[in-house]
Amino acid sequence: MSRIGSAALVLALTICARPASATTIAILTIPPTAQTRLLHDGLEEHARARNVAVHVAYAREGAGDQQVGQARRFIAEKVDALVVMPSDPSAGAVITRLAQEADIPLVYINNWLGADWSAGRVVFVMPNDLVAGRLQMRKLAQMLNGVGRVALIGGHASHPGSALRTRGAKEVMAEFAGLRLVAETSANGDRLTARSAVIGWFARGVRIDAIAATNDEMAIGAAEAIAAVGLPAGRILIGGVDATADGMQAMQDKRLAVTIYQDAATQGRRAIDDALALIRHEPVQQYDWMPSELITDRISTTHFSR
Repeated sequence: MSRIGSAALVLALTICARPASATTIAILTIPPTAQTRLLHDGLEEHARARNVAVHVAYAREGAGDQQVGQARRFIAEKVDALVVMPSDPSAGAVITRLAQEADIPLVYINNWLGADWSAGRVVFVMPNDLVAGRLQMRKLAQMLNGVGRVALIGGHASHPGSALRTRGAKEVMAEFAGLRLVAETSANGDRLTARSAVIGWFARGVRIDAIAATNDEMAIGAAEAIAAVGLPAGRILIGGVDATADGMQAMQDKRLAVTIYQDAATQGRRAIDDALALIRHEPVQQYDWMPSELITDRISTTHFSR
């Protein structure tokens, strides 16, 4: 990676030109990916629309210490609020404590930290990933008539949302005596890693009727593996989550059977609005859940492809 590219990954800072008296929100997040690009765009576009100055710092997944350092710096600069997509669950408790001690509003987005409640001005804006996993597997189970061999592909170990999606899928599988887990792996949210893992399963003779992946990128990787070994699209049912543009195209091409839409752009807008309400000391619902919507080939994909 070039020096410029490496620096962009470690820390990218964007400052919207605003008067010195403007409200300032610091956004601490992981670098944009296929499934988080709409969330990033929603955050920054809505902040500009609300006349808010935005500082954005990136930390790669798993880099909790780096993100804590970014939080310390922005708190020292006296920003008006923090919006955080945790790069690692371990960073959450420290960032929460730092924000509470400084009495700075804090909004967490997209990634579950496992906290049931937090004192002070702390809000969580996120989808319920447990529900997403349940929705995905229940539809796959229905399509299999409750009988079949299922494989699971999880995401990055530092992403609790992926773990919750897998947990939801397993909870539903346990309700069907005819469903059997035949393979499970982690592909770190990556398409090529998932493709390689599924090809490896086929090479070992693992027989599979459905694959449930915790994001669309890995689901597409599974679909590419199926094509690579010469199986027709649809022979093995594949489920994803996120309803990304590529995921929706794969749905239309019949390569994916199921995905889950969680409206990342609205999540970004709600995070900014909640942060502004906290700045004004207005009451805000601590858990601001985003709905999860099931998408299959029998449900129009027009709305979700925009």
